[in-house]
Amino acid sequence: DNIAYLIVSCPPREAVGKLPVLGVLVDCGEDAIVKAHLEGIYKKYYACFYTQNKDIEGIELHAILCTHRHHDHTAGVGALVKELTMKRNGESKAKKPILVNAGRSGGDGQPKLYEENPGNVIVVGGAVEQVPYCNLYVQNGCFVPLPCLSLRNGDTTLENDMNATISIEVIGVPSHTRGSVVFALRSRPAPDIVSSSAVGANVSHSQTHLFTGDAIFTGGAGAPFEADLERSRDNFLKNPKKLKSKNGNSLIRPQAGSLSTERCFAEVLLRASDQYPSESSSGSSTQTTLLYPGHEYTTDLLMRQFDQKTITQDGHWVRMAPSTFFETASHYLTSAHRRALPQGQKLLTIPTPLDKEMIVNPNFRTLKRRGEHLVNALLLWYEFGAENRVPAENRSMFTPTNKRRKDSIFTTVYSNDLNTILQDLRSGKIDPVSAADQIEALESKLDENLIARRPIPSTLPSHKNVYLGILAMTVLGSAPAAVTLSDANIMNMAAPVESTDEILISKSRLISALRQFGLLSGGGSVHLEDIIALLWDESRLDNKSKEHDVESSIDNDLIELGLLKLSMFGVALNQPPWFSKYCVPCIQPKPDYDENSWVTTCKLKRTNGELQKHDPKTCLLCQGVVS
Repeated sequence: DNIAYLIVSCPPREAVGKLPVLGVLVDCGEDAIVKAHLEGIYKKYYACFYTQNKDIEGIELHAILCTHRHHDHTAGVGALVKELTMKRNGESKAKKPILVNAGRSGGDGQPKLYEENPGNVIVVGGAVEQVPYCNLYVQNGCFVPLPCLSLRNGDTTLENDMNATISIEVIGVPSHTRGSVVFALRSRPAPDIVSSSAVGANVSHSQTHLFTGDAIFTGGAGAPFEADLERSRDNFLKNPKKLKSKNGNSLIRPQAGSLSTERCFAEVLLRASDQYPSESSSGSSTQTTLLYPGHEYTTDLLMRQFDQKTITQDGHWVRMAPSTFFETASHYLTSAHRRALPQGQKLLTIPTPLDKEMIVNPNFRTLKRRGEHLVNALLLWYEFGAENRVPAENRSMFTPTNKRRKDSIFTTVYSNDLNTILQDLRSGKIDPVSAADQIEALESKLDENLIARRPIPSTLPSHKNVYLGILAMTVLGSAPAAVTLSDANIMNMAAPVESTDEILISKSRLISALRQFGLLSGGGSVHLEDIIALLWDESRLDNKSKEHDVESSIDNDLIELGLLKLSMFGVALNQPPWFSKYCVPCIQPKPDYDENSWVTTCKLKRTNGELQKHDPKTCLLCQGVVS
């Protein structure tokens, strides 16, 4: 079930038949199978262009990108590199000289690794990952140097330059292993690559291809083997009762277990949407992002979501919009059909569009719930605890906006509405255009929860609500941290901190994350961005003015979590957890809140039960049960 991926670069039209097809491989678990597929792909798609050139016998593989070091992803690397190197060194004496380099780089750009090692294959891996046979160690945020083949042809030089059309950025995701990386291939050159044949920089439709290895699967994620140990009391999905004991003194451990996985998901999501600027691009552009996991686990992972034994209370289908259920069920049915075909006819279920993955993957759904917790906590703080600087006449009810998908799902739950439209159409009450508009509007009903939750008690101040907001702020607003300080320096990642109060939260990152999940206000009055900006201003101890230069604007984007807790919770900075302050026989004390903390001063009554609003006469799934 392991999957390897081949990235190819075909020579330009004038060089077809003279320069070979370049190849870059992502992961190599078994060399024999990879070599067989390389030969098969060449014979089927490219051999017909090289009938007059017997020197070129196949795809020129020049790099192997390893997402992590595990044996099932790297076992074939050594044998493949050895065979390709011996073959090229033996043939190079009889062939015309072909220069292999990493493209022309501007300034202190990419190293000329191919030029230094002509004929060899570079093996790329995380700098702390110890990938077998790795000879190019990459860190978070860098770009992989890609091959460029050039051949002198009279007075002109022919080139097949992979750097001219694409770039591959490295995204560090330390969770499954300490040095795991995701390779983000984009359909434009890297910022510091200068090439005379750059044809991909001026595109109106941008494509991003995410090779995620075992960090992200379709419908799930790899186990966080090398993250910090997660305590059972910190996993609220499996132990929802433990949430009641959380307060301002409670420890947050974002590098442990499932939280570590969530931070990596958020990092990939934000980095995939963060297109680096291109000086040559102009006008509006659209983006397509596809996910390429390292295993074909889709059917099994989706099936688990419908298994009553594995469904958590928080992730139960009745708590979600019907569209989420239908989209996941549809994806499962499709993947199960493809994988149930006879041997030799089975089809892959990947790649998956990222916008669909955000619906069918429970980890992305959890991230969205984190965003909803954050929105709730911010609104509570704004309503009860903030020094409101926004004029009252400009305030309005905050309403999240949801992005609509273009794909239709099912029509099961609104059959009555369809029958009504058909009757009105036949009777002449409406014209065809109006009928089409009504049918198109029906799909929006699937995004509405069937059981609406009333404001009490979920929108009143409580330890639980604010703690969930702080936790969500940590997951969505801070980048994944390396396992050790040494790993952080080598991989160019955030360093682990002794106190979670020292974690730096990025305002822009937080807003981008909420925007990805459609949780920002679309109105013209008080936006959630304004509330976040107000929180940042209130949390700063130096009370800087709003007029900043460029350098201070960058500083104003980051703020320590402890300062945000000071504003939202009213607790003192750097408080250790209760068990480090009191001996075992002592009971857990109440958190040491400021006497004016809005979390403790609210006198509104609350009930233990969740008030719910449900009308069986209008509910899409209950219509017709009662007369």
